[in-house]
Amino acid sequence: MKSKMKKNSLKLLLVSALLATSLPALALTGDSDKPVNIDSVNQSLDLQGNVATFTGNVIVTQGSIKITADKVVVTRPGGDSKKTIVDAYGAPATFYQMQDNGKPVQGHASKLHYELANDFVELTGNAFIQQLDSNIKGDRITYLVKEQKMQAYSQGESKRVTTVLVPSQLQDKNGSTASPKKSN
Repeated sequence: MKSKMKKNSLKLLLVSALLATSLPALALTGDSDKPVNIDSVNQSLDLQGNVATFTGNVIVTQGSIKITADKVVVTRPGGDSKKTIVDAYGAPATFYQMQDNGKPVQGHASKLHYELANDFVELTGNAFIQQLDSNIKGDRITYLVKEQKMQAYSQGESKRVTTVLVPSQLQDKNGSTASPKKSN
């Protein structure tokens, strides 16, 4: 019986890791084709440096994606839109996105960093990602979108990365519900 429980715990841990790594990858398919709208109190543009800075209650939307921040800086190195880098800063900066499966993903951090060319997302400073009632939090969370690889980090021995899993929201391949609730 204990062996079966250990197997179920291991299975739940693997399922949770897959859940966590698939969060941004399952976004609504058409989001990236939609126009980007940015609303802020102030906006400035450095044409030579290819940098746009938005400050004061910044709201960025694209399809189902919504980012709120105190400041957003969009950089296009060499003017190449494929190499766009977006940095959002806030207390906290937040994001929300609906997935194709109808489940929303949301999160927050002091800084959200996205590198379009590398499909790399990084949340730093009280980083938190949530899907329904399951979540991951740490000092820093990185995610390679195409490779679907996520890592969560915390600073020092006294802090920990915490993952909360809700069994009714996680299922194995056979469709049966996994059992444990929390993993540290």
